[in-house]
Amino acid sequence: MLVDVGGTLWPDTWPERPRDDLDRALRLRDFVPVVSEAQARALVAALVQYELPAGERQETNDFVAETLARQGLSGAVSVSEARAAMCLPRRGRMGLFPGARELLIGLSARGVRVVIVSNVVWRDADAHRRDFEDVGLARTIAGYVTSVDVGWRKPHPAMFAAALAVAACPPGECAMVGDSERNDIAPARSLGMFTIRVAIEEPPPEATIADRVVTSLNDVAALLPGHLPRWF
Repeated sequence: MLVDVGGTLWPDTWPERPRDDLDRALRLRDFVPVVSEAQARALVAALVQYELPAGERQETNDFVAETLARQGLSGAVSVSEARAAMCLPRRGRMGLFPGARELLIGLSARGVRVVIVSNVVWRDADAHRRDFEDVGLARTIAGYVTSVDVGWRKPHPAMFAAALAVAACPPGECAMVGDSERNDIAPARSLGMFTIRVAIEEPPPEATIADRVVTSLNDVAALLPGHLPRWF
């Protein structure tokens, strides 16, 4: 099963806090102690200006590399270290939607391989893994596929090809659970996957090509055994 994250398992919007940029700078200094506080603050101030471009190409790594060069930090800070500093832990900032824990634990108990498939700005697979470790659910996840790692954003086919490879099953034996018609449902349906559209943060859509629409993750857990019997 492929599962989206933002808007599906937890809220889609990051809760900004006044000291977030300071925390990012402190994280950077933890990763790279030779960087001064002034350098760390200046780098974070430049990185937070990043806006995802239109289209499906993920350009975060290029932007970070260019920013490091402009700041004179290319030799001191790696792209992955700078990105990791920007990934504040979700612990204490954002909770799971009701039913998420039960859904993931239940699927894992049935032997279903759950693969996280996420459009992101900074968070790579390792950062997502830490997020799920923090809530005690890492053991329920078979793998993590992010747009930072793949270099493309959903609905690009490369994201789904990478996720299906991790899931180790053909599309016809896989399901996609997500909240976006464009990014999750349409591309998954085009591949022949069973699709479940989650409507938690928004009302149920008036029109959808999803096989099913649910308004809670408890509904997902109740739905799957009946409609995908080959999994159980």
